[in-house]
Amino acid sequence: MAWLQLETKLGLQHPELLEAALEELGAVAVWLQDAGDEPLLEPAPGETPLWSNTLVAALFPAETDREVLTESLAGLLPDNALHFSLIVDRDWHGEWQQSLQPTRYGKRLWVVPAGSTAPPEGIIVHFSPGMAFGTGEHPTTRMCLEWLDSLTLTGNRVLDYGCGSGLLAIAALQLGAQHACAVDIDPQALEATRNNAAANACLNRLDIGYPEEISGLQQYDVLAANILSGILVKLGPAIRELLQPGARLALSGILINQAPEVCAAWKDWADLRVSAQIDDWVLLTGQKHGS
Repeated sequence: MAWLQLETKLGLQHPELLEAALEELGAVAVWLQDAGDEPLLEPAPGETPLWSNTLVAALFPAETDREVLTESLAGLLPDNALHFSLIVDRDWHGEWQQSLQPTRYGKRLWVVPAGSTAPPEGIIVHFSPGMAFGTGEHPTTRMCLEWLDSLTLTGNRVLDYGCGSGLLAIAALQLGAQHACAVDIDPQALEATRNNAAANACLNRLDIGYPEEISGLQQYDVLAANILSGILVKLGPAIRELLQPGARLALSGILINQAPEVCAAWKDWADLRVSAQIDDWVLLTGQKHGS
């Protein structure tokens, strides 16, 4: 089956009105992407990602009248520039998953996508990303995984705050942690985490839930939080109550120019420093005050 794909560049124009119009005209899928080469982590809940030149793309049934689309959208585009192409239907998600390969993080840890052959040696995490964020490929996730690999986690309790598909929590368990807790606001993320934990036979050592379902009654020895810097600034006091004195911390999802704000927001109770950098992304690591 073929599909008619429509693409247009919006610059800095907000895409919400165009998205709604495309759906009203019968688009079966609408998505946004960067028309240049500008890094952007997933948006905060309820926010729409924006680049300095946003590309909007949509899929329609192949028989859709291009002239009708062009006329209907004329008032919503900066220069009425629409590009049409016919594409053959494919299993896009399946092809993406097949393109993933086993990858080593640090000295010991291997992340092995579903359907791939595990290496003969090393600590293995079998992983299927599903529809949730977090495959290990993004620099922020890579730095967290390499940090976990560098630690001795035997007997530790680990908190993965903003768990995505549960990769960091499961990696910590495979690396020797006694127990872990994976927290996210997205039900798809929690379901993906359950499935990945089951695939790694560690579901009985992993608590999975929403932020409001955990409290300071249970404190953790290690924190890995791969989320947006603004959320880290806002949630610092709540996360503080979940950690033991002396807990080891790793914060990611942070651009280099955002690091000072995060460090300042946490300075009353934690010492943080930039310990790794890939492109413009940095990893902040340190400890909670106390012994």
